[in-house]
Amino acid sequence: MTTLVRDATEVLERCHDAARHEGLAPALGVLADAVLPGLLPCGPGGHAVVASRTHTEARALWLDGARRPRQSARETSRAELDLPGGPVVLADLGQRAPADRGGRVAVEQRELYGLGLVWLRLGLAQALRAACVTRLAHRRVGDSTLLQQQLVKGTVADVLAEHLEIQAVLTGARPGSLSLGMLHHLHRRLTAADREQVRLLGAAGYLTDSPGMTAYVSELLAEAHAVAQEAS
Repeated sequence: MTTLVRDATEVLERCHDAARHEGLAPALGVLADAVLPGLLPCGPGGHAVVASRTHTEARALWLDGARRPRQSARETSRAELDLPGGPVVLADLGQRAPADRGGRVAVEQRELYGLGLVWLRLGLAQALRAACVTRLAHRRVGDSTLLQQQLVKGTVADVLAEHLEIQAVLTGARPGSLSLGMLHHLHRRLTAADREQVRLLGAAGYLTDSPGMTAYVSELLAEAHAVAQEAS
């Protein structure tokens, strides 16, 4: 058993806490620094959603397990978004993962990073839920708040139930103990719940400086790595 696997629980907890309390960029930084130091994490198609610091400092690419040198001429930065917690870069690195993605260490990295992404997205979703509840509790409609409206209250309860169920599945899971299909299923559930929460925010949920933007980038993060789950 490698040090990476032995320290998995601590890494996952720190990643989840950073996402929930600090934002997407700090959580991505925690996960990348712990699992892939010095590397720029990409999905098998060469797409990356990473903290700006990681994008700047990474010396090489990690293409779903395979290490490759960076080739600046082939890289395209799609956007740099200033989200709560710090800037996040969306990039196409111009390379695809090869069929041979390394040995045991590469497999362990993939398993821990893949599990970490779900924990990270759960933390972001929980932060979004807290923001929604706070906003809805302060928006008044007649003699009550939006949060007291039956449909709104029901949606919040449904989202809470989803988050609790997802956390129950993740709790105690070790890298590799959940199948790629299960991880992909959890990503889909998180995406669906996030979309419900953004709708609760109304038009404000679709502004670039709203919590809805973080939820959108969280969905892109899952999509960047989803092909790995389907192709593995």
